Amino acid sequence: MNGNGTFLAIAVVISAGFLTACNPPASDQHLQEQAAQATEQAKQGSKEALADARVAAANAERAVNDVAAGVKQGIDGKPGTTSTRVDLNSGSAIDLAGLPGISPIKAGQIIHHRPYASTHDLVKNGLLTQDQFDQIASQITVH
Repeated sequence: MNGNGTFLAIAVVISAGFLTACNPPASDQHLQEQAAQATEQAKQGSKEALADARVAAANAERAVNDVAAGVKQGIDGKPGTTSTRVDLNSGSAIDLAGLPGISPIKAGQIIHHRPYASTHDLVKNGLLTQDQFDQIASQITVH
């Protein structure tokens, strides 16, 4: 081989090495694809777990509200009934939390926004939706 032929052979070997370095073997690409799929599956799993946690939290809140209502009824000596109306301006957090759909946190928010001119102020002030208000309207008053 002459000098040009040797130079050409060396250039071909270097080029082949460079191309191999730029294009990872198929097994590396396969590993990348598997990692991407595993990440996507974990992401989906975390979304599902979050949705399940939200449902569980809502169920727990309902259970706490039911217990609070039972405690209130027991204290008032009226098991199974809530015949007296709760005054939004003077009712305690326990009284308010004893209303259907009113959590202890929501009761605190109601107290924080006092005074009220009418019971419907709960909706006007954005504390309750109309549906939530309709559930307790017959059990609340404002004095």
